[in-house]
Amino acid sequence: MKVTMVGISGSGKTTYMSSLYETLGDAGENDAGFCIAPRSVNHFDKDILSIGDFSRFSLTDKFTWPDGTQQTTVWPFTVYYNSHPVTYFDWIDYRGGILTDITDAADTHDIPDTIKPEITELASHIELSNAVILVADAFVLTYYSNIKEARHRSGARRIHEIFTTYSRVYPQRNLTFVIMLTKADTVDSKWKENNYAPLIERGMEVFNQMVSLCKQNPTWEGGIVPVSAVGEGNARRTVIPTGDMIYPFKSEDKIVGFPSPLNAEHVLFYCLGQTLKQMKAEAHKSIKQREKELSEALKKAGLVNKIWSLITRKPDAESIARAVLEEKNKDCEVLSRFEPHIEPLLTKALERVKRIA
Repeated sequence: MKVTMVGISGSGKTTYMSSLYETLGDAGENDAGFCIAPRSVNHFDKDILSIGDFSRFSLTDKFTWPDGTQQTTVWPFTVYYNSHPVTYFDWIDYRGGILTDITDAADTHDIPDTIKPEITELASHIELSNAVILVADAFVLTYYSNIKEARHRSGARRIHEIFTTYSRVYPQRNLTFVIMLTKADTVDSKWKENNYAPLIERGMEVFNQMVSLCKQNPTWEGGIVPVSAVGEGNARRTVIPTGDMIYPFKSEDKIVGFPSPLNAEHVLFYCLGQTLKQMKAEAHKSIKQREKELSEALKKAGLVNKIWSLITRKPDAESIARAVLEEKNKDCEVLSRFEPHIEPLLTKALERVKRIA
């Protein structure tokens, strides 16, 4: 399965990878029993190199923020539960500025040749994704009192434009998404009351168009959750108003305490849990459909068909139908091994993720 992050530059996509490393990496700590590790080729030396590459996101090595992503990167991961592999997924991180480039180009009807390949690549990843994480800076959402401005500054408007098109092109397709409100530790205390309830309400208001799309599409599953890569009190933000309409303020965040990520794992658990749940339902539907097709094929696979198969030395309709059904049954068997883990994943996720009904 594929999980893609969608958000403007500076929204916190790459830093979220840091919180995943600290929480769910092999050296991370969480009470759910789950962890993730880069998927390699089962050679010890190459696996160690992969894990070392993932560790470059560590916040606790130098207590500095990771550099922003400059090009699209696909990370293949394995999810483990109590040291046993549960499922696999590809995590797609891309240059955040491309989202702005796409919508700016659409406004001017002029797409530079230099970014066309990136746009095509991003569109392909979103198209093939089972789940998407919509990333927005919580501080930006709360800094602007005007909802329209907050929607524009946070990238919510751009995100909505992309997924409105997605909804038109794929009206029946399953989609899981999470609105992830990053840097939640930096917002004013009034937004943190009652386990961030005011911030979540603000996020729903800013992303109300995505909420509406979710309600219009019965095959979509949506959620929203505040996240912090370092946790409460472990970063200090300095904000300087500029008086510039294009860039109204400058901010600098400095890590001042040992990072303790907030809700990082819940975002991923929601994506994986919902996707596996949908795959389980689709698999059972598929098996029933294949059994029906097999029954119909067997009715047609009479004596003449079998004689013709012997003459031409090609498989008869019955053999083909049974082979297809057997292949689908194998897929279902693989998924069934994951079934015991689906509910634990979702249960853990929904401790913090608020579902969008």
